[in-house]
Amino acid sequence: MNLARLIDKPECPFCWRVRLAAAWQGRPLQLLWRDNPAVQAEWERLSPSRSVPLLIDGELVLNDSNAILEYFNDTGPALLPADPLLRARARNLIAYADNPLGTALRPLVFEKRDKPRDQWDPYLLAKAAADFEQAVLPLEALLSEHRHFINDIPNLADCALLPRFALAARYGLAIPAQAPQLGRWYQRLSTTAAFATSAPAGWSKELCA
Repeated sequence: MNLARLIDKPECPFCWRVRLAAAWQGRPLQLLWRDNPAVQAEWERLSPSRSVPLLIDGELVLNDSNAILEYFNDTGPALLPADPLLRARARNLIAYADNPLGTALRPLVFEKRDKPRDQWDPYLLAKAAADFEQAVLPLEALLSEHRHFINDIPNLADCALLPRFALAARYGLAIPAQAPQLGRWYQRLSTTAAFATSAPAGWSKELCA
């Protein structure tokens, strides 16, 4: 049986959510680095949007992370609740992970990853930190009685949110003290085997804590 192939970039949060979902399901994937010259031609041919992730599973080609997550849910162990209301809430949190949470983080990550420290813009970093905190705090109330977002098992909302917080930690933003339940959620999930399996190579738990 041929493995599904995933063309991805290790730090891309959209790719990471797909790897994380696969890890929680125990679904094997062949990971292909987008920047590998041997992969580029196929990626350009199959991805009109020139984006990652891109999943190739037999004749099926998907180039949107949310479509891939839904496909995984429908063809493997469930990562969405059965209840339509809870499924809608999970999908809403996936969108929240991208905007405003991802929108707040993106400038900070690009600034710190792509420039030497002496060229970092302090105003940009301060604004990103404030925007991140503002985006984080509404999530605290959603973890009242559950170990995961929505319910007590890993689901697609966790898959979308966890990489965002790992990237924030990697680039110097901690979960604010006003969100202790969120901090405990992150601590639990960032020590799981699925997190370790899906994290970019060379990352350690200490760098993401």
